[in-house]
Amino acid sequence: KPLTKYKRKVNIMKKYFKCWNKFEVTLLVTGILILLSIGIYLDCGLLPTIVPVIGFFSALHQAKGLVIGQIVGVLMAILYSIMSYSNNYYGEVIVYLFVILPLYISGIYTWLKNKDKKSSKVKQNKIKQKEWYILSITNIILFIGLYNLLKYFNTNNLLVSTISMNINLTATYLLVRRSKYSFLFYLINAFILLILWGIPTFKGNIMYLPMTLNAILLLINNIYGLYSWSKK
Repeated sequence: KPLTKYKRKVNIMKKYFKCWNKFEVTLLVTGILILLSIGIYLDCGLLPTIVPVIGFFSALHQAKGLVIGQIVGVLMAILYSIMSYSNNYYGEVIVYLFVILPLYISGIYTWLKNKDKKSSKVKQNKIKQKEWYILSITNIILFIGLYNLLKYFNTNNLLVSTISMNINLTATYLLVRRSKYSFLFYLINAFILLILWGIPTFKGNIMYLPMTLNAILLLINNIYGLYSWSKK
């Protein structure tokens, strides 16, 4: 019986990774191991260790166009909000709970509705010019709102944080709309996060290392996501 259960688990894993290539499996396993190892070694705590892992897991599945990426994204948004609240990052809590979380939930619905039955991957959508105009105007309004919100909560690196959050929201919206350009915006945001967390890390603040490594992994993931979705 134990052997039968083991075989079942192996078969489930084989079925799960059937549509994965070697690069994707390597990136997933390596990324999770690096983030977990650093978080545990530096004794960062439960949430600061787990949240980047869940976020990376979600991001890679989104890059592959799999609905589970959106589902795990909901969990990540909730846990990130809890972690932000415990660190008094109230602006982050508001944005993630009332904007990012609803976007992920709507993403589950739209991705399931537009999933290719044969490959189990979401079908790509082409954003029309009119929607780009509306998104551009919305972004300007959103930027002003986010700036004042984060300013009210005395956010560090206010301008950079506002730009990063604005780009992140745009990318999440485009991901819900099944656009390959979501990964272009995620890629830009990953560069910003790399600078944001990389500078204090290289200055000697080792506690920022997990965030820096996470930014590097997201950078690689988003380059791959843009490449993968461009092939569709």
